[in-house]
Parts: sequence; structure tokens; C-alpha cells
Amino acid sequence: MKQLKKKIALLFGGLALVSYLSFTYFPFKTQDTPVLSLQEEESYMQVYLLDKENTLVPVSISVNPDTSIEDKLQLLIAYMSGKQKIDNFKPLFKKECILKTVSLQDHTAVLYFNESFKNYDKKQELRLLESLAWGVTQFSDITDVKLMLDNQELKEMPLDHTPIPATLNRQIGINHFETKASTLHDSHTITVCATRKIDGVVYMVPQSRRVPYDVNTMEEEIEQIVSDVQVSANLSQPLYDDNITLHSSHFENGVLSVDVKGNLLGSDREIKQDAYNCLILSLSMLEGVEELQVKVDGVILSPFENKNSISVNDLVYNEVRF
Repeated sequence: MKQLKKKIALLFGGLALVSYLSFTYFPFKTQDTPVLSLQEEESYMQVYLLDKENTLVPVSISVNPDTSIEDKLQLLIAYMSGKQKIDNFKPLFKKECILKTVSLQDHTAVLYFNESFKNYDKKQELRLLESLAWGVTQFSDITDVKLMLDNQELKEMPLDHTPIPATLNRQIGINHFETKASTLHDSHTITVCATRKIDGVVYMVPQSRRVPYDVNTMEEEIEQIVSDVQVSANLSQPLYDDNITLHSSHFENGVLSVDVKGNLLGSDREIKQDAYNCLILSLSMLEGVEELQVKVDGVILSPFENKNSISVNDLVYNEVRF
């Protein structure tokens, strides 16, 4: 009887060890969840990681809503350092990067790093800068970022000397075709969402491009979004492929309403999901937009039950679960 109890104990001990090792060392797999959804009971944070083609992809990770911004930024850098593996994505740092402390000053997050900040591939220097700018400014209280290395403000990146804009924020763009250009960050940028299928899962991928300085009204920017095509991007572009075109738009008090032509619907009158997702996310990135409403030929369209409009802060996409 004692022998049997010992065998059972060893069996359960072995199972527990296997379970612990798989949780600790094996990369987690993304779950089969909707590409775009709305926050309800959970709170999320986005981390911008590299896929196998060195494109930045935002992945949404559930976090405790009571976590302070400072702790969330520490967590952000930890994910960018690869302390938690996520299947099909690469961290921005080759080894651990240590964020010593964070200071919040008039909507600017000042990040203090030590020499471990240099633990990156200099070929990905611009992508690292974009990942930091977009990751840090996702929080409503932060509009700009300042990088400090050994208590000295960085004016350029330390390895390949990519210039850092005097005001570092999302105007730097993301996933530009150019990999390094000093004039890139002095341009007006528009960000449009495309899609990429990675290991059978569809992800939304933002990509910025430069537009003329005279494109400065909301309607002109929306026209740029729906007419966007970048054939060398190696991404699927539903807004262009489905020939989504604009009837009209109205923007007031943070609420953007757009009316597009009927080709946002398929022949069965159902929403073309990828095109709708790309449209919603692209519009949500326009400055000042807090709430969105989409119409097709004058009729309000929403795949979310009882939601005639969508709060930008409620959007969740590219969710991964551990």
C-alpha cells in the first residue's frame, strides 16, 4: 500500500513539474479570439513587437486595471525585453533592458535607462524608437516621451545614431518603408491599418506614410486613409482591395461619423470584417477622435450589439492570452 501511495505521489509530482516548466519556459500561444473586440470586464495594454519580417505588430495583453502607469511602463519594457515569450514575435531588445525609473511631467513620460538600453540590434533602431513612442503614449495621460541614458537626455539613438525628434510621440509614425531618414520625422504622417496572417491568425498592423503638408483637415485625412495603397508593404490592404470610398464625414466634440459607400458590405449584406476592422482602427488613430460611428449609404453599421457608436478607448485588437 505504501509503495502504491509513493508511486501516486511521484506521478502527481511529475505532472506538477511538467506543468510548471511549460508555464515558465515555453512560449505561450495566441488564442482563437476575435481580431477586434470591445473592452468589457478586462483592461489591456499594448506592446509593439517584431514579427518574423521585422514589422511592428501591437499585441494586447490583459493587465490589472489598478496597476499604476509607472508599473505598466516597467511591464512594457519587460515585454520588449522578451522576459515573456509570445509565439511568432520577437522582442526589441536582445537582452534585458532595465528601466530604472519613470517621471511624469506635464503629459510627458521621462524614461530613465542605464547602459542596458543599448542591448538592441542597431538594424532595428528606428523600429525600437517607434515601439517606445507608440507603446508609452497609449496611456491617456501621456502624449510625449523623453529618453534618458545615464541621466543624459538622448538626442539620437546610441548605436546607429538615428535622430530622435525634439518631441517624441506618435507623429514619428510606425512601420515606415524607410528604415532610417532624418527627414522622416519632420513630415506629416497618416497611419492606416492593414492585416497580416501569422501562423494562421489574422493580426491588425498599423503602417504610417508621409503625406503633403496641405493634407490637414479631418476629411482630407480620411480620404487619405480609405485611398491608401502601398504595394511594397507586404501586407493585405482591405480598404484598398475592397475599394472603400467616402460619402461624407462629420467631426464634432471628439465624435467622428463617417458615411461610406455600400462596398463595405458583401453580396450577402454582411459586413466585410477585415475592411471594417481596418477602417475603425485607422480612424481611431486620427488626432482628437474619441468616439466613432460608421454608416453605409446613410445607415448606421456596427457588428457590436446595441452599439451605434464605439469609444476609441474600448477597442481591443490582436489580443493574446497566457
